[in-house]
Amino acid sequence: MKKFTLLAIIGLLTLSFSLSAQNNDTRRSWTAKDRAENMTKELKLSAEESTKLKALFEKNEAERAKQIEANRAMREELQTDREARRKEMQDMRAKSMVENDAQIEAIIGKEKMEVWKEKRTKRQDSIRDLNRSGRRAPINNR
Repeated sequence: MKKFTLLAIIGLLTLSFSLSAQNNDTRRSWTAKDRAENMTKELKLSAEESTKLKALFEKNEAERAKQIEANRAMREELQTDREARRKEMQDMRAKSMVENDAQIEAIIGKEKMEVWKEKRTKRQDSIRDLNRSGRRAPINNR
C-alpha cells in the first residue's frame, strides 16, 4: 500500500511538472487600453490625454491587423525574395514609428514625449541584451 501511494504521488508530481513546463508562455499582449494606462501612469498624463492615446492605439491596432492579413495573403510570394521583403518591412516599421511618435507627441507634448522615448529606449535595450544572452525577458516585469 505504501509503495502504491508513493508511486501515485511520484506520478502526479511528474505529470504536474510536465504540464507546467508546457505552459510557460509568460508574454503578455498589450492592448490599446493597457498601453494607454501604462503611459498615463509613467508620464502622469491627464484623462483627456489618456483617452486620446487609447483612441490612437486602437486605430493603430486596426491598421496593424489589416497589414498582418495582407502579409499573410502574400506569404508565398514573400518566401522568394526574403531579404528585399525584410528591408521593406523594416522601412515600413521605421516610417510607422515616426508617424506614431508624431501623433503621440501632438497629444502629450514634447517634454513628456522625450521622457517616453528615453524610457522606451532603455526598455528596448534591456530586452535586446537579455535576448542576445539567450534568455527571454519576462514581459510582466517591465
